[in-house]
Amino acid sequence: MDLFQYKNGVLYCEDVPVDSLPAKGLPTPFYLYSANTLRLHYKKIYGAFEKLDPVICFSVKSSNNVHLLNELAALGAGMDIVSGGELFVVKQSNADLSKVVFAGVGKSDEEITDAILSEVGYINIESEQELARVQELAGDLKREVSVLIRIQPDITDEKTNEKTRTGYKGAKFGIDYANVEALIEENADHPFVKIKGLHCHIGSPISSYTFYEECIRKMVGLTESLKQKNIILKVLNIGGGFPANYMDNDNFSWESFAGPIIELLEPYVKKEGFKIILEPGRSISANTAVLVTRVLYVKKSGDKNIAILDAGMTELIRPAMYNAFHFIWPVKPEAQHLLTNRNYPVEQEGLTNYDVVGPICESSDYLAKERALPPLQQGDYVAVFTVGAYGMVMASNYNLHVRPAEVMIDKDKIYIIRERETQQDLVRKMIRHEL
Repeated sequence: MDLFQYKNGVLYCEDVPVDSLPAKGLPTPFYLYSANTLRLHYKKIYGAFEKLDPVICFSVKSSNNVHLLNELAALGAGMDIVSGGELFVVKQSNADLSKVVFAGVGKSDEEITDAILSEVGYINIESEQELARVQELAGDLKREVSVLIRIQPDITDEKTNEKTRTGYKGAKFGIDYANVEALIEENADHPFVKIKGLHCHIGSPISSYTFYEECIRKMVGLTESLKQKNIILKVLNIGGGFPANYMDNDNFSWESFAGPIIELLEPYVKKEGFKIILEPGRSISANTAVLVTRVLYVKKSGDKNIAILDAGMTELIRPAMYNAFHFIWPVKPEAQHLLTNRNYPVEQEGLTNYDVVGPICESSDYLAKERALPPLQQGDYVAVFTVGAYGMVMASNYNLHVRPAEVMIDKDKIYIIRERETQQDLVRKMIRHEL
């Protein structure tokens, strides 16, 4: 559920008609966020898991604008980060650093040091050598740091895109499950690096709660085995990867995932005081944004209809990179093409199949292929839905295109939360100097 709806013949974001924004001088393409959708989704996912009293650490890699992070932090969210840059941005926000989990397989000495000095809640350990390096740096600083050991559980959801699977044996993420217990035993008494618990993330999106159950059982099994050796772990970070609603007929609900997970973990929370961390990203942020773009040209190529937009893979790379589906529809369609839902395929007469492409000099630059849409005209504004996760964060300057503005709507208030780049920005750092 989101707050992008057609009213009075035009797409609205909350209380603002989307077509009014270009009329105010805002050039397309631009990302448009609904602040109240973001708040609603955070509250819903927390509510679904509330019996576990979880720490919800939002995945910053999915959506990293500091103003959006502030909205989540105000609701009590922590942050899941994967780089020093993300830590820097989070420190500019209102986030509680004690609720920050620093993940990532290749942390530099500078990033680890910054995390320790910033007193983040936990550093996720993804290799034996990384643990040793964290111990060395923490020892040099004489600062205590809490860590979680990321297990590699050898769990694969075949429905997850192969490029976003992380839990299979041979993946670059985590430490082989079979080696974790011995590693923790050998390092349980370090004076500065305190192993507090386990972390697991198996990919995104995950199609069924059963994969979480399998992973949780492995994690709980480890904690019980270590408890017999007087090594007590009380933190379980079960990662993220919950799906998002890319079409209205998606059957996903947070409750359908939460129920079995709660049943499995609640005894450990209530009887043994376990702390549970979740790291959702797309399930909170995906539906919070649309990409507003304009039709530059419409043409025929053989028997294909081609709609060329001013947004492409530089603004939204997911279709080209993952063959991802995004619902696309005109901002102000003709009356017979107004929508009451975003199910696909759309059951309407008079639609035309288009390859929807961008302006980039690259054959992979498309947003949809053979997509049935109302007849498009040069100058029409088009909305690409469910782009609040892995949209703007993956935008690039390829072909030296400037990255777009980000705009946030809060009821009837309109805020620019990231200015559109200028062409001067493209050369600002191209400075020649001798080393």
